[in-house]
Amino acid sequence: MQAAISGSMLLLGTLLAALGPATAAAAPALLRAAHVLDEPRGYCFDIPGAEATLNLDGPLQGHTCKFRGAIDDQLFELGDGGAIRASEYARCLATEALEAGAKLFVRACERSPLQRWRFTAGRLSPESKQELCVALGAEHGQLWGTPRLITPAYRRQDLTLVRCDSNLTTRQTFRWLPQDELVPSGAAVVRTGMPTDVATALAAFGHEFDGTIAQATAKIYAPVPRVYEAAEIAVTKDLAYGPHERQHLDVHTRATRLAEAVPVVVVFHGGGLIGGSRASTTNVADYFASLGYVGVNGTYRLAPESTWPEGGRDVATAVNWLHAHAAEYGGDPERIFVIGISTGALHTATFVFRPELVPTGSARPAGAILVSGPYTFDFAAPSPGELEYFGDDRSRWPSMVVPGNVTRTDIPVLMTTAEWDHLRYTRPFATLFEELAIVHGAVPRYFQSLGHNHSSQLLSVGSADTSVSSQIVDFIERTSGR
Repeated sequence: MQAAISGSMLLLGTLLAALGPATAAAAPALLRAAHVLDEPRGYCFDIPGAEATLNLDGPLQGHTCKFRGAIDDQLFELGDGGAIRASEYARCLATEALEAGAKLFVRACERSPLQRWRFTAGRLSPESKQELCVALGAEHGQLWGTPRLITPAYRRQDLTLVRCDSNLTTRQTFRWLPQDELVPSGAAVVRTGMPTDVATALAAFGHEFDGTIAQATAKIYAPVPRVYEAAEIAVTKDLAYGPHERQHLDVHTRATRLAEAVPVVVVFHGGGLIGGSRASTTNVADYFASLGYVGVNGTYRLAPESTWPEGGRDVATAVNWLHAHAAEYGGDPERIFVIGISTGALHTATFVFRPELVPTGSARPAGAILVSGPYTFDFAAPSPGELEYFGDDRSRWPSMVVPGNVTRTDIPVLMTTAEWDHLRYTRPFATLFEELAIVHGAVPRYFQSLGHNHSSQLLSVGSADTSVSSQIVDFIERTSGR
């Protein structure tokens, strides 16, 4: 996370902690570590489990403060005589013993020294033994039980009594966090938007786009912080979905897997038909894995070795492989979503809209996200890649491109272009969109990625700028009936 944000949160937490119990709101609130440690959202007192799995008799833990959904298991309030009540459960904060190493619980409220507390300068101590302080177990927590569509992942720590120690201030200082300070932290909520320096740099390129600008854009995004950490993601690399060396994919899953089968999101990179690699879309698979989905990063064969319509066939073959193997990674084979950018969008569109060109009986995707695809091209001025892929028989080109040849429209589609896209992407989009809407009466969802250029759209996925990712997540959730 950004150092400036962490630093300001640390300062705020320290100042509020110094105010002690006066910061406690009359209404139920969260008891949160005043210092950020490795969790910018903070560690809060937490009853283990949640809802149906709530364990009222288990030891309390320090857990990522919850900013959405049910938070009753983290709500406490000051009671009479130094008691701290678990607001919704008619229980009180208790230690199992007045000694170092003792764990904390919520027990039936009674007038006992085990349930009498003093909160001074952010330190929480048993009233009868103030040389002991409640403390988090470490500077770093472990990944723990993150619900679907929450990113970054939740973390937890042990919460015990230890000797008060000025060297352990960051783990022994707490503050009250009123509920009205909570801000939603779900993946579908736009956070800070595009950083100003990034927006300025992308605007400077204008509507031009080529390999040099693509490389420059990648450099701009290389240092941009991500909302997940590498430790949250497990990657199974280089799985073959076909016999060719480029018919490979990587499967990304969250380190803490969910019991339920989850959507599978496979992304295919761009590259002008003759280049590109899945290294450019790793962040997309990582991000969707961090949400609890199965993220897949795929590639395909290139021209001139592979010519039309083999790109669409590669996408179909990859989806067929995922349909057969998704369950091995916790994925739902009936909820496979395909994202393609640029050439990857062309190949995905061929697969989605022209099923007669792909292997008979190919699995249907649950939906497709087409990011700035060149679904057709300027027949009077083809690029080198277009000549390599479509061949030099100009009479065949009109029957090869997607517009004018759509034969299937019943797969849900989300289409995007970027504000700074070149006309070679916006014109094909307009042509295809018009055909789908007017000729076939199948209007796809659409949004424009404001402030973005061609490649920055997917490079932004997993950053604090959720303008693109939130649209994709919303489409997947709505299409999945969630």
